[in-house]
Amino acid sequence: MPPSLANENPAEQARPGRRADGSGHRGKIADMRILAGDPAEQDLGVDVTLSEGLLRGPAVPFLRLTKGRKILVGEARTDGTNVEVVIRAAWSDENGWRQSTWTAQDLDGTLAEPAHRVEERERGLTIAKALAEGSRNTVADLRGLRYEMERQVADLLAQRKNTALRLVMAQLVELSMAVSRARDLAQEAIREGRFTTVTMRHCEAMNAELGDEVTRLQALLSSVSTFAVAQEGEAQQRFNTLAAAAAAGLGLPALILSLYGADDYLPFTADKAWRALTPIAGALTIAAAIILTRVPGRTTAKHYLIAAGLIIGLLSILLVAGLLAPR
Repeated sequence: MPPSLANENPAEQARPGRRADGSGHRGKIADMRILAGDPAEQDLGVDVTLSEGLLRGPAVPFLRLTKGRKILVGEARTDGTNVEVVIRAAWSDENGWRQSTWTAQDLDGTLAEPAHRVEERERGLTIAKALAEGSRNTVADLRGLRYEMERQVADLLAQRKNTALRLVMAQLVELSMAVSRARDLAQEAIREGRFTTVTMRHCEAMNAELGDEVTRLQALLSSVSTFAVAQEGEAQQRFNTLAAAAAAGLGLPALILSLYGADDYLPFTADKAWRALTPIAGALTIAAAIILTRVPGRTTAKHYLIAAGLIIGLLSILLVAGLLAPR
């Protein structure tokens, strides 16, 4: 794998022509075989020189999802002998999709597919067509990433996972940016219009498919935003319900004890304790059952266990206080 390729990461833009080996000139980077498939087949592919900063002329869009789960968006040029790849932006799946830097190692294997038989007399046209075809094929990989995000949203709606909503929305925005950036490069290639008919068809198909992905990602983001608003309202309703539960938990025992006249029961004995606490336990159980049926969302066994624990804890506090009350 070559040590460097044309790089437009922000850190490199201030130092044009800088290569990974520290040199400042541009030119040949490495000789390699591309379009031979993975694993490589001997009768497929072509030997080219990977170069940096030498080629001019029309570029085909370069879009790849690497083995390390990075989206690379850029352009590729060829004259049949040399191939140059310029990465405009990269996104990584490390800790959620976000824009990131890239290295030459991320490109390992990205020029092997699609496998092509390259005739010597049409090397340049075949290589350009194959690079454009590889970019178009990668749209299917991006579609798979959208399916993954839709699964995350579905799990979030069904409360199967406790994924942070803000993180899901941020990833949707990042993926939308990556797809939009790739579509811009496809449209730019179409506007140049200096390719063969087959190459142009790949660019046009890539543009159309990426446009569909952008629309679907934005629709998904809109749906998640609507869900976020609903979730905020649900959280407020849940808070109000819990506040009512706290008020009932504190107010009902006080009301019942004031009705009894606590002096007649204090300090507690075995006989007085159960007669004093049984009505309180019953009132708290009824209040908890009503509140649990009103809590937004699905009520699980965990909620009932928490409610039972709170009731037992409150009754334990009243029991201990009654036993320790002065005579």
